[in-house]
Amino acid sequence: MSARWSVVWCPVEDMERAVAFYRDVLGVEVVSENPYWSELRVGGVRLALHQGGEGVQKGGWTVCLEVDDLEDLRKRLEAAGVECASEYHDTPSGPTLAFRDPDGNRLQALQPRS
Repeated sequence: MSARWSVVWCPVEDMERAVAFYRDVLGVEVVSENPYWSELRVGGVRLALHQGGEGVQKGGWTVCLEVDDLEDLRKRLEAAGVECASEYHDTPSGPTLAFRDPDGNRLQALQPRS
């Protein structure tokens, strides 16, 4: 039996703000959206955003997105007011950039080595 990621679940305080961040800043496809549960598609994986309300536990997970150009992403994030790590982190797979979404969840972007 083989296993693969199919969905990542993320609690958010403000669904509209969260969907706008993933759609408009990161360019993720929105599959379905409502005030309590929204699903987005990132490659072959679904990202499910669940409305948790005020006081929702934040920052309990990290998702790594693969991108073609880290510098371009950094510029888009900073233009949207997102604070990014000051430097890229070098990994065997390629450089990564750490940042957080509007609800404080940790995210990373990876630019794979050619």
